Amino acid sequence: MLLVSCQSHGKQDVVLEGGDTLTVQSQLLTLTRFDDYVVADVNDPWNEGRLLSRYVLVGDSCDSELPDGVVVKVPLCSSLVYSSVHAGVINELGCVDAVTAVCDAQYYSMPIIVDRLTNGLVVDAGSSMSPDVEKIISHNPAAILCSPFQNAGHGAIERLGIPVIECADYMEATPLGRAEWVKFMGLLYGQYNKADSIYSAVTMAYDSLKNMAANVHERPTVISEMVTDGVWFMPGGGSYMARVFADAGADYVWADDNSTGSLQLDFATVYDRARDADFWLIKTFGRDLTLAQLESDYALHARMKAFASGGVYSSNTGATSLFEDFPFHPEMLLREYVKIFHGNLLPDYELKYYKSVK
Repeated sequence: MLLVSCQSHGKQDVVLEGGDTLTVQSQLLTLTRFDDYVVADVNDPWNEGRLLSRYVLVGDSCDSELPDGVVVKVPLCSSLVYSSVHAGVINELGCVDAVTAVCDAQYYSMPIIVDRLTNGLVVDAGSSMSPDVEKIISHNPAAILCSPFQNAGHGAIERLGIPVIECADYMEATPLGRAEWVKFMGLLYGQYNKADSIYSAVTMAYDSLKNMAANVHERPTVISEMVTDGVWFMPGGGSYMARVFADAGADYVWADDNSTGSLQLDFATVYDRARDADFWLIKTFGRDLTLAQLESDYALHARMKAFASGGVYSSNTGATSLFEDFPFHPEMLLREYVKIFHGNLLPDYELKYYKSVK
């Protein structure tokens, strides 16, 4: 077996020989199982052909010579988790007791995490942009789970000697590719079989809904979000959201764009291209949107076709679990969109995240 050293940021993506590959859909994560350890390669989302990180997951009884990489002893019994998204899937795996510290505690709505924060069972490590290093040192978690950003390190926590696990799932371009990161979480917390079962169920449900929507006779057009401080952040045509729109049986107005991130547009550009879109989906935080508020925010919003035809739908992400649910359960978001675009296909389903804006 040839094991090649390739762990730190920016190294060439060298594939290990041997082992069984556990991932199928993910473009950024490769899990390879060997006799008594697993190698998790996280590809650099911003530099094709390079690795962001390599993790070597080992249990108590590993006697093999290990490849170079960040060695992580699993299952994790304690961890600092930056994102409520990851805390949610850890909870689904039945391992919430291993979430012993969090960042950005004010954004956690999961009752079990809120209760554990209140009771002192979970440490509030402060802001994810500038975590409280003294609290982290005192708590000494077995690993830190955070999201990487382009050309940005992790500051002082990189010097603590605690494995920093970069969860780049949010950069996946496909819904099932992102959802497959549940397998990584399962390996980290000793619940791989359960994680694999969750992913299989997600895949089956997603494909069933996608196939249902593929047979529609008419495909409505759709756009999303709205002007904020003069800028309309529209998902790129190669983005995760654009893929979900297409799978839900709708034609995304910017589908011909190849960008995987957000487009920064002005109202005139959007209006010129998308004023006749049939549906307009908007996410807010902390408020339930009304048409009057939408027009008050920016008067020209009222000129959009969807505004007048009842095609505006909004999700108050501060009051729903949309952001916590859909990354690892894209079938839930797809079901929501199929209901909005083609309600007759799901006559008994009631919207969970979105509401028709009146």
